[in-house]
Amino acid sequence: MTSRFRHILFLSMLAILILSASLGYGADITVTLTLDRTEATTVDSVRMKVSVSGVRESTSSPGIQGLENFYVTQGGTSSRVEIINGQMKAGVDYTYFLQPRQTGTFQIGPAELMIKGKTFQSNTVTLTVIKSDQATGSDKGPLFLVSTLSSNDVYLEEQAIYSLKLYIQANVRDISLHPLEMEGITLTQLGDAQEYQSIYNNQSYKVIEVGFALTPTKPGGYVIGPAKMSMTVLESRRRSPGSLFDDPFFHLTTGRPVTIASEPLTLNVRPLPDKGRPTNYIGLVGRFEMTSHLEPSTIEAGESATLTVQIKGLGKINLIPDLNIPSLNDTKIYADQPVLNVTKDRGGIGGSKTMKWAIVPEKEGQTIIPSLTLSYFDTTTHQYRTLKTPSYSLNVLPGQGQRDTPAIGSAKDQGADNTVKKAIKELGRDILPVHTSIKALSQPLSPTRINPMIGLILFGPLVIYGGVFFIVLFRKRSLESQTEITAKRAARKFSKQCRQDDLCANDLLLAIRDYLNEKLGLSLGAVTAHEASVILESRGASHEAVQYMRDIIQRCEDAIYTGQGQSPIVQDLDMVKLIKRIDKEIR
Repeated sequence: MTSRFRHILFLSMLAILILSASLGYGADITVTLTLDRTEATTVDSVRMKVSVSGVRESTSSPGIQGLENFYVTQGGTSSRVEIINGQMKAGVDYTYFLQPRQTGTFQIGPAELMIKGKTFQSNTVTLTVIKSDQATGSDKGPLFLVSTLSSNDVYLEEQAIYSLKLYIQANVRDISLHPLEMEGITLTQLGDAQEYQSIYNNQSYKVIEVGFALTPTKPGGYVIGPAKMSMTVLESRRRSPGSLFDDPFFHLTTGRPVTIASEPLTLNVRPLPDKGRPTNYIGLVGRFEMTSHLEPSTIEAGESATLTVQIKGLGKINLIPDLNIPSLNDTKIYADQPVLNVTKDRGGIGGSKTMKWAIVPEKEGQTIIPSLTLSYFDTTTHQYRTLKTPSYSLNVLPGQGQRDTPAIGSAKDQGADNTVKKAIKELGRDILPVHTSIKALSQPLSPTRINPMIGLILFGPLVIYGGVFFIVLFRKRSLESQTEITAKRAARKFSKQCRQDDLCANDLLLAIRDYLNEKLGLSLGAVTAHEASVILESRGASHEAVQYMRDIIQRCEDAIYTGQGQSPIVQDLDMVKLIKRIDKEIR
């Protein structure tokens, strides 16, 4: 059995080697250029990688454009074999380290590589180099923490990038960051921590950097930090003389806990200006752009065209409202579920929101789709801006049914009023007698002469209708009773959950969703502040109750959005009374 197993293993390895040897022949070859980050200082070291897929090796090194402003050190070459979706693919990576010579924004690439007599090019990347603000002449030791803000003066809801850099010259492990909590400010981590080499006070350090999107929710002056990090510093000590292992080269490694802190920072948050504020402004702050297209532009009546609108940029994407197309004459509009894509990178929190509508005209002609608008506060110009889509003209052709005109016969068969005159042809006789004289109806029918089949035909539908009516009435009353019981149970369940001391934002949002589903017989997978408002208003809830519920859901969304979804939420509203009030108002 062992010999057979070794034989199978040998054949498998041989097959893998043959497949690996064949990689690159006929495979798609791609070249990709990447940087470990897009912003650095003049004393940082940036790792650049050129990845070639589709070949196992290359006889030449890549030529890379745009490196005139950097000191370049080669970091080595490595081969790799990947198995993606059951397919093997080889590749080779070239690593370089860049040391900036000066500040500025530089475009690096493309990287060019000659493979089998053909030149392949990579993409280009952009690197921004800023001046180092590190002090000189002061030795901070082997461990210290530095915090920075991209801006110390921002507007309400404007993002600032809060960065923490841990400089290390010692051997450490178990690094942890103490939670950062500030009243009136939300912090969201931007990706994983980055590691690289840098220079501080003419000394080389390993740097671990982590970034946060800092968003103020209240105007005023703030003190940020100090931030704190805890870790274990490993130290080597020699065995004492005369010990069992008395070797001058034998050392023991011990660890001691260390906590270091950064300097505090100040932040000034200005309120949004009243000047120039649009009437439809809803509090969106950042940098955004809006694109749209209608496809197709010509259809037949009864068919549909799709209007797509995408809003993307930097800011709280989840605050972008669902745009609405106004009602159009003789046209049906069906809104699709918006698609929200949130991104978190070194530039901050951003992403895109895509909305689609199916436009179905019912008559031929021109259907004009009006433009849609969105207002926001631009953090670049510090002014309000209104984005606007163009209006679209949809050309509607006659439908198939409208184009097909039924045949009306020849002219000689038509009268003066263009009606068709056809000869009357007897196709058959009715199974019941046809009376041609009123005398046949003068004698009343006696009950004994009524055919049972005729009685069944006459009175059967009435009996069936009456039975169905009473069954439906009974079921309706049963359903109303069951709905009332379910609604009361939903209110009791929600009130019980709200009385929990450790209720978090995530659980509260789920409880609100379950309450609405059970109370109103819905099947919501998730609920937003806007959706809850529309549902409650349509069911007759008062404006005050709707606004209370909207504020609660908005607070939960903000907590989840900023990574505080599992933290206990402060309940300054009496949720139990609110639900009782909604129970009485909605129908």
